[in-house]
Amino acid sequence: MGVKEIIEAVLQVVDSNNERLLIYDDGSISRSTSMVNPPAEKVAIAEFESCIEHRLPKDYRSFLLEYNGAWIYQYITDLGSNGGGGLQLFSVQELKENMYYMEVYPGFLPIGTMYDHYLAISLEAVENQNPNYLYRIDNDDGPQALTLNFDLFLARFVVSQGAAFWEWPIYNAASRYYLEGDE
Repeated sequence: MGVKEIIEAVLQVVDSNNERLLIYDDGSISRSTSMVNPPAEKVAIAEFESCIEHRLPKDYRSFLLEYNGAWIYQYITDLGSNGGGGLQLFSVQELKENMYYMEVYPGFLPIGTMYDHYLAISLEAVENQNPNYLYRIDNDDGPQALTLNFDLFLARFVVSQGAAFWEWPIYNAASRYYLEGDE
């Protein structure tokens, strides 16, 4: 499934108020909303690529050409207001505005935020044609490889309903019961 199909699937399962319920991995339920921007102009993307002296990865570039930024699974408070959270994917203008945050981590392009962390592209990985170019960056631990590209990250984020799937432990059924003390 490509970027467009993933985003269209997210937008198909909202109600008339552009809301949907999410069930989190801890069993809690929350209301969320998802929104997309109109497409970016090809010239704006080309100018940005010229500015950073790198071509954006194909899957991320196609996202910008379809939806110039998005909010996926943004929380809605009990009072019905925007509660933040979820995944914010930057527009071309927001890419420009957020570049200065990466001065501490040269070679990374912030493309969004999630859980108070940046989602970033390693420009070196893209240049070296490494398909695992996506990183999570926080100020305490620095860049951490997600070993994913944008398309795969977005698909997993949507399927996991916005959960931090990259932090899930990897074990089999037998070791799960042992590790969680349910033997």
